[in-house]
Amino acid sequence: MKKYIFITTLIFALTSCNDAFLERDPLDTLTNENFWQTEDHVVSAANALYSALKGKDILNLFESMGESAPWSVTTAYRTIGGGNYATDITQINGIWVSAYYNIGRCNYFLNNYNRATAVSKSIRERYAAEAYFFRAYDYWMLTSLFGDVPYITKELNVNSPDVYRGRDSRAIVIDSTTASLERTYTNLPKFIEPASAEFGRISQGTALLLLSRIYLYNEQWDKAADAATRAMATGYELYSTGDPANDYRNLFNFTGRASRVSANKETMLAYIYNYDLGEDARTSHNLSRELWVPNDYSRFVPTKSMIEAWLTANGQIWNPKSVSTYEEVFENRDPRMKQSILPPNTAWKGGKDGNPNNSNNQVFTYPKFTNDKDGCMTYSGYYLYKYVEPSKVEDVGHDDNDIIVFRYAEVLLNYAEARERAGKLTQNDLDISINLLRDRVGMVHLNLSSLPAGSDIRTEIRRERRVELFFEGHRYLDIIRWKEGARLGEDLLGVNRSWLDNNKLASGVLSGLKWKTVDGDQYLIIETGRQFIDPKHYLLSLPFTQTQRNPNLLPNNTGWE
Repeated sequence: MKKYIFITTLIFALTSCNDAFLERDPLDTLTNENFWQTEDHVVSAANALYSALKGKDILNLFESMGESAPWSVTTAYRTIGGGNYATDITQINGIWVSAYYNIGRCNYFLNNYNRATAVSKSIRERYAAEAYFFRAYDYWMLTSLFGDVPYITKELNVNSPDVYRGRDSRAIVIDSTTASLERTYTNLPKFIEPASAEFGRISQGTALLLLSRIYLYNEQWDKAADAATRAMATGYELYSTGDPANDYRNLFNFTGRASRVSANKETMLAYIYNYDLGEDARTSHNLSRELWVPNDYSRFVPTKSMIEAWLTANGQIWNPKSVSTYEEVFENRDPRMKQSILPPNTAWKGGKDGNPNNSNNQVFTYPKFTNDKDGCMTYSGYYLYKYVEPSKVEDVGHDDNDIIVFRYAEVLLNYAEARERAGKLTQNDLDISINLLRDRVGMVHLNLSSLPAGSDIRTEIRRERRVELFFEGHRYLDIIRWKEGARLGEDLLGVNRSWLDNNKLASGVLSGLKWKTVDGDQYLIIETGRQFIDPKHYLLSLPFTQTQRNPNLLPNNTGWE
């Protein structure tokens, strides 16, 4: 489904006239009274629900709040992730308002779609299942961030009692939304072909992935594994062309984007953009340029903790003290590292790099630490490679690469994690999930009988999720649900100073930067002063604006009283 049709055509008309003639519905205007007549009406109303996916903004939100590749300079979302915000911060209210706005659209659809009696029941129920999907998606996000929230399933007006409804328990919200989606998801197409006119709509496979995600986040392990198992049987598979050195990266650029490439059966749902449409209809973002901006600083920057997450090529925990140069950091590692983080001697479009001896601006050789507006600077010493479409770097706002929201790799990861948490994990479970991900890139298998020295299976499953789903908007919420919040309170650090060769940098550039000593080595400081207070920061504060309007939402979450 092309993104440009995600525009509602609903126009609602209100009138206070008493004259019966004047109150008749105009024949040439869509109103709530004459709207639900045709299949086009039903589809248009369903299209309006897709704004809930947020597109590239999901990275602005959850990557900035995490500690793997945050926005490089302070933003409100990075401040939230660092635990230094008050209840009246605008962005918290924005998350709440956006979610309930989307839920309101779903409720409107579900309360009215059966008025389209001229449309076949199967068609009506297909799009109703999409509405149940999006309502579950927004309640998943709300409960993950705020815990208990009002569960609203009806249209509201100023006289509705639910306007001042108190909070319902997270368990009730989750049980209700998953039950609705379980009851209706089979009304959706089982599988939607990539590069087809329908691509971008919800399928059974996508709904089952959402169910497995919700169950996983709410510690319903057997249900999570079961939903993932059902998703495995819907026709989706990992994208692989037999090119292990590039397939993972190409999944996130034009080579493999599923809206245009029929071979990509891994992307189950993406937010689709199209810059080639007319000026009034085109849609785009700016992600590729933000990652390699040629005349400023890179917007998202990989951190020390992320660089250390990838294993060695033989499946062992990487030791930072095993290398002495910047180039060596990238060698003999999990192949997904070089496909996620820009390695030296790689073609790029970021302009001049930090090496004054590099005469070819089309090849990256060394990080740039000064923002002189002539080349791409990095605040961490590293650059993203994943999600960069080189052909879209040079022009501002022309990027129309798909932003993946759900993909088959998460199905496999959800399955493995749920089986381990249920105490039922077997080697076969790993072989049909995590080891398929490793096979794509030529990485050694994860074996229960030979785990990395000093580690355990739960740690390795979580590591696998971190590296496979890196920079896709999962990290912050994973940290929260795993109760590993202390990670968010640590300083954000970058490259090890001892790995940098002064002969490949402008004279004196390193002395003007701030460094922190860790285990005897100095690491570049991105941000200090972060905090994570347990249990306070495991949930966001209720938005101050909302509690002022509706005191029944109180008391606030623990620590925010």
